[in-house]
Amino acid sequence: MRLECSLYTFSIFVLLFPQSWNHQETFSETKDLSIVLGSSVELPCTNGSEWRHNGSFLVLSPALHLHNTSLDDQGFYTCHNSNGEVLKTVRLQLGYPPSKPDVHCWSPSYPMKALCSWTLPHNPILPTYYISTYGRLDDTFSCQRPSEQDRQCVLEDLELYSNVPYLVNITAVNALGSSSRLLPVIFEDIVKPDPPVDVKATALPGKKLHVQWAPPPSWPDPVNFPLKYKVQFQWGDTANIMGPIELESMVRSGVMPGRTYHIRVSVMDLLGNGQSSEWSDTVNITMPRS
Repeated sequence: MRLECSLYTFSIFVLLFPQSWNHQETFSETKDLSIVLGSSVELPCTNGSEWRHNGSFLVLSPALHLHNTSLDDQGFYTCHNSNGEVLKTVRLQLGYPPSKPDVHCWSPSYPMKALCSWTLPHNPILPTYYISTYGRLDDTFSCQRPSEQDRQCVLEDLELYSNVPYLVNITAVNALGSSSRLLPVIFEDIVKPDPPVDVKATALPGKKLHVQWAPPPSWPDPVNFPLKYKVQFQWGDTANIMGPIELESMVRSGVMPGRTYHIRVSVMDLLGNGQSSEWSDTVNITMPRS
């Protein structure tokens, strides 16, 4: 009785779900394949008779030939036998090996740390990750960054006033290859503060102009590592720079009533290490006529 019941249940299942038995597909593991954009590729398939691209019929053949590939050729390719079963799945990605990174390092927070950032001269299209290290002599350290996709990292615990450079090594890696850039770095040579902040301008009696500012918040110790400033005054087509000034304010005499001045400030390490910051945001003031 149990056998008859089982056979009856089996027959009902086949009648209700005939496609589940007559056209069952075999799922294959997906193989990732990356090739150079514009190149050719052959995809063989033993016992295959049909290829599909992203689910759409492509060709009746046991082997697929793609020539002069374009980005439209990317996607999933499946090989099927005469019963429609999937024998092979290939995910095709197109792009280029990474070019050598362009690397730039600077220190807005001397003497605590430095930053390095990089770009690729040419877009590799393919997913690309980066290995960032720096070292000197026999010591090598990881140049820390928030994630593998970030193109900026932090150098810490650098020795001051050393003539032996650190070597920053940035390597770009993707499925088609890798490329590295080595950049020698001496800490004092890459000092570059961020711009000053909180620039303010106030008109004073006697055709005078008072300008004040604050050091960049990213500069950790302006007392022991002091800064010097330059102040640019611009009106019309004329520009004039005053400084360097070690204070955080100045008074300019001889300004003209009714004239509008555009003022901005830059900063540099007092000893002249590295280079000046970019200019601060511009502050505008029109001098009163009386």
